[in-house]
Amino acid sequence: MVWFSHVDVFAVIFIIIAIYIYKNKEIFKLSWRLPGPTAWPIFGNAFAFLCKDEDLFERAVYLSSRYPSPMRIWFGPKFAFVVTNVVQAEKILSSMKFTTKDKMYKYMAVFNGEGLISGSGPKWKRDRRLMTPLFLKKNVIQHFPYILNHTKILAKLLEEKADKSIFNVIHDIQRCAADFVNETIIGIKTNAQGGELENLLENLTRMYTVVHARMVKVWLQVDWIFRFTKYKKLEETGKQVIHGFFREAIRINNETHVCTTKKDLSFRNLLDQMLDIRDDVTNFATDEELVHHLTTLYSASEDTVSTISSFTLMLLGIYPNIQSKVVEEILSVVGDRDIEEGDLARLVYLDMVIKEVLRLFPIAPFLAREASQDFQLDEWTIPKGCTVVVSIQNIHRDGKLWMKPNEFYPEHFLPEVVEKRHPYAFLPFSAGPRGCLGKPYAYMAMKIVLVTILQNYLVEAEGTLEDIRLKTDISVRTKDEIYPIRIRRRKK
Repeated sequence: MVWFSHVDVFAVIFIIIAIYIYKNKEIFKLSWRLPGPTAWPIFGNAFAFLCKDEDLFERAVYLSSRYPSPMRIWFGPKFAFVVTNVVQAEKILSSMKFTTKDKMYKYMAVFNGEGLISGSGPKWKRDRRLMTPLFLKKNVIQHFPYILNHTKILAKLLEEKADKSIFNVIHDIQRCAADFVNETIIGIKTNAQGGELENLLENLTRMYTVVHARMVKVWLQVDWIFRFTKYKKLEETGKQVIHGFFREAIRINNETHVCTTKKDLSFRNLLDQMLDIRDDVTNFATDEELVHHLTTLYSASEDTVSTISSFTLMLLGIYPNIQSKVVEEILSVVGDRDIEEGDLARLVYLDMVIKEVLRLFPIAPFLAREASQDFQLDEWTIPKGCTVVVSIQNIHRDGKLWMKPNEFYPEHFLPEVVEKRHPYAFLPFSAGPRGCLGKPYAYMAMKIVLVTILQNYLVEAEGTLEDIRLKTDISVRTKDEIYPIRIRRRKK
């Protein structure tokens, strides 16, 4: 009887596997044609990601660099069509058949719902259309004085660390960014630089780790397993703290909100402008959906500005000759006065430096999409529902596209060099129909932060570019999350 029961169990398992293979036969056919690491039944390549959270990024980059593009990776039973070729990346990212975010983004949706990053479908498309005017340059530039005001506070606070030992600069920049993002996007004044938002910032950092762990660790995608891990408690606490903060911001804005004409739209914080949209479009967003939009906008803005500005200062400390060129340009364009709106476009070399930092450390190193229809990519037919991953990190380090792919070389972005390079070789803010709307805000904020700091301080850093080890959660960052620099007061 025991023997017969075992036979029955194996028969059921065999039938389930056979049905699964039949339903996904097109994906299996595609997988057999592609190069990639050896995959185990059921587990796929999951064993390759049995490592510490901080090692996941290096594992993923290593795997995606070993094989020609396109290649295959199996995240457990989930198949991924991985692209590291710039021409193939353009075809995918520019196609409306790949505007649907992959199902793995549902773990990000726990954090920011169906916002502009994790959302898909008709509602996402409508929300993006309605919110696009909020991120046009003529609207974004209105936030300039608020960003500058908080950055000047940062410069003054850094005096306590001048001419002293090495410190972790992202701690200071993150709190500055939190203050100006809260004022310009959420419409509330905070004092993160005075230490008032530590609980919020700590929970944001933990939530990024939880989201990424669930995306890449197959076993954490099983809900009943996830409930017994440390990540579950971190997720619950994070949601309570973060969403509670934004709910309070919405409550305050609801009480003071007065709908204005579109002529005055550009002079108001983004939440107030979203409330204006809701007044015109009744089903635009509930309060809870506004929470998700704010979570998305806050994390994308604050995290990008903080991380990339910190990377930039660290590299300028390692490369004093490049720092000298940046400072020479700042003195020529801005001098000793505060930076002004008209200076932004004239800071050409600083723009090249920021872009080179974004090339080396792209915000989103991997983009995952789901094919909404069958798609022909060269000789491969990508079936509907298939996951496609574009490796931005590999494209940004491709020796065929970049003269010095593994060096800090701002001349990669000289106009005559850019003109000769494939337009999809540089994708720090994605591209195509899902390109990031917040790019003008991020560039403006980073320039204000960097100019204000470099006007006042000479930056020093030890080590080399090769010494910088990376990890990723929702963004690329240093493995130890430390951006060590030393500053010295600059002579006026």
